[in-house]
Amino acid sequence: MTGNMVKRCLVAGLLVVGTCRMLAQDVGLAYTTEWQAGGRGGAQWVNLLRADGSLTLAGQWRLDVAAISVSRTSNERLADDWQTFSNIEEENLPLALAVLGLGWNIGKSEWFFGVRNVNEDYFTSACMSLFTNSSCGIFPTLSTNWPIANYPMASVGIDYKCRLGHWLLETSLYNGTGYNRFGGSESAFRFCPRTDGVFSITSINYQNHGSDYNMGFALHSGVPAADEAGSEGQASEAEADRLTTAVWGYAEQRLSAHLHALLQYSVATVRSGCRQYAGAGLVMEMVKSRGGIFFDYAQFSFGSEVACEVTWQFPFLKQGYIQPALHLISNSQCKAVVGLLRLGYRVDW
Repeated sequence: MTGNMVKRCLVAGLLVVGTCRMLAQDVGLAYTTEWQAGGRGGAQWVNLLRADGSLTLAGQWRLDVAAISVSRTSNERLADDWQTFSNIEEENLPLALAVLGLGWNIGKSEWFFGVRNVNEDYFTSACMSLFTNSSCGIFPTLSTNWPIANYPMASVGIDYKCRLGHWLLETSLYNGTGYNRFGGSESAFRFCPRTDGVFSITSINYQNHGSDYNMGFALHSGVPAADEAGSEGQASEAEADRLTTAVWGYAEQRLSAHLHALLQYSVATVRSGCRQYAGAGLVMEMVKSRGGIFFDYAQFSFGSEVACEVTWQFPFLKQGYIQPALHLISNSQCKAVVGLLRLGYRVDW
């Protein structure tokens, strides 16, 4: 059954690529696979396949599409960590949308209208993207507290970017709940603020001399905050309509030609879930590889978690990499050491 699931995911991804090849001018296929071991003493294999394409239309318009497929060999997680040590680990998902919509470029501005995943645009800086911990993808003050369009979910939304020299301003408005189906009540095409709420996110980015500085805030209304398991909490009608917010800032400071320091902080105005998060790390770049160490702390309404990741990424062939990582995790329910070996490869046409 496990082997069949992996095969179905690969076939689904290849079908998407075939469709994109017929329609799009730029097509890419990215495959990420990792072997996890440790924690409770078990092991599992996790796979992520992503196909994406872009078709130039009349004028400055384009059609963007991206789909993902996820599989893993076990339904049991290796550790009871609250931040999730692997940013690709999810339930088995044969096929789901990450992006489908129209993009429009005009001057220094860029618009997108359609179905989109928050991870396409936010928390994507170079140093953060090295680490495999989910908190280096999107802070838990957002991903834990709200059922938003966070991987592997997507939702209907509008995204706007404006580039002015070293500055980048971005703001987005989404359906307040993300989904991963193509139809029914859990369709990614659903837009229903009355029951799903509304999610807005804004960030300001400044890059110069090899350093990267970011700050932003997010607002969510209409549904209860999610608990640590990702389910909706039981809340009164008044609390469900309550507006909650999260603010954050992070910096990647260039210390030398080969060394960067990474600092993160975020706080959220929620009654349950993740209220505060902080992280710090170092990233070293060599001629053909890079690695780093990262520490983070997350304060939840039910306890706190401290985690550390040590990782190194080596190039593999022309567009691939091999990356071992070691995670040390400590909270009131879990003290674990988990190792993983990740392989990634991308092909572009």
